Amino acid sequence: RIYAADYAGGTTALLSTAVADMEAAYDDAALRPVSGAAYRNVLAGAITAHTFTAGVYSWDTGVSVTSDITLRGSPGDIFIFQVNGVLSVDGGTTMLLESDGNGMPQAHNIWWQVTERVSAAAN
Repeated sequence: RIYAADYAGGTTALLSTAVADMEAAYDDAALRPVSGAAYRNVLAGAITAHTFTAGVYSWDTGVSVTSDITLRGSPGDIFIFQVNGVLSVDGGTTMLLESDGNGMPQAHNIWWQVTERVSAAAN
């Protein structure tokens, strides 16, 4: 669905709720503590062909994803990526979900919290 402030039929209220929910999710992701030293500034933000396990990752600078990345885990695992800067993703890049043997990680458990802008190139 698409909402806009000038649409009729209660859309303004639905839009306000959607924005409030988005802000709450962003704040929640931003306040999560990093899972440990190994989860901070992975590959200095130049992510190429890397496999991530569940956890909270954080970068003090922007992040550039230049080739496919893999998220390995199970259905209940959470992946949070905190980027203090720009997130840049090259065209044709894929985020692969891989089972750790206990089922597949779920896309709705993957969160990107980016302080600046997201730049995603076309395929």
